[in-house]
Amino acid sequence: MIKEISIAGYQGSNSIHTKSIKYFIDNLKNEFNVDYTMDITANNEKASSLIEKTIDQKIDISYLLSSYYENILPEIKILDLPYFFNSRIEAYNLLRSDFFDFINSKLLKKNIKLLGFWDNGIRHFSSQKIIEQPQDCIGQILRTTPSPLHVEIFKSLGFIPNPLDVRDFKVAIKDNTINAQENPLTNYWNFEIYNYQKFVTLSAHMFGFCLFVINNNFFKSLNLKEQNKILDIAFKSTEFQRNLAVKEDDILMKKIKVKGIKVVKPQTKNLDEFKRMTKVFHESYFNENPHMKKFIL
Repeated sequence: MIKEISIAGYQGSNSIHTKSIKYFIDNLKNEFNVDYTMDITANNEKASSLIEKTIDQKIDISYLLSSYYENILPEIKILDLPYFFNSRIEAYNLLRSDFFDFINSKLLKKNIKLLGFWDNGIRHFSSQKIIEQPQDCIGQILRTTPSPLHVEIFKSLGFIPNPLDVRDFKVAIKDNTINAQENPLTNYWNFEIYNYQKFVTLSAHMFGFCLFVINNNFFKSLNLKEQNKILDIAFKSTEFQRNLAVKEDDILMKKIKVKGIKVVKPQTKNLDEFKRMTKVFHESYFNENPHMKKFIL
């Protein structure tokens, strides 16, 4: 008998995450009957609820930005340290097997198994007035994720952080209750932020990643063949997703410019100032988590 599997996400049909989930499903449907909810926020549910739903096996598989896992997995904050990575390759190198295994071991204690790290894009600022240097941040109401680390980082730059779940962020954009936000270009485009914020600053202050996960009890209930099938397709789906992510930035930059959006890149001296002002978060993280130094040596 073909088994049932439930999958949920939090983005729309144009998202590379959604395309990657569909790739995963297409390669899985011969072995499982799939119940798929593309975007739970369309049902007025918070994106963050995906964690609890997966832990409690209300759904079997999900993906979500790593920042939302801070409360149950403090070490994951390494992926959100500002200006910690200089390139995608550098970021991918951290996600090698020993780091993967460490994060997976922590998640297993919460009844979640890690299937992959998905590329959530390089995060930049967008705003209603241009941001070229730290002084330009002062007093701007910035939507950020609910991550306490994110809140403190952007407060240190002079922003007034407004931490919002994806569901509430979409409302805030339409209601025009924020001056600025920070996200990868894919979200700037897919959430149609360009209709409200006409300036994009290529700050590259973070390289974001989603955790692609499965409920561990569900996974253990499968036979060995089914488990290996899921692991194999998850690996291929992660490769598929990352390839889409790398290509999408160039595609979206062209679309954004066609919309008349002004795109700026901070001068080296200003970028160095952003880095200097946020360096303290690196020091604080490794003071609290000295065991994580082994993954970057």
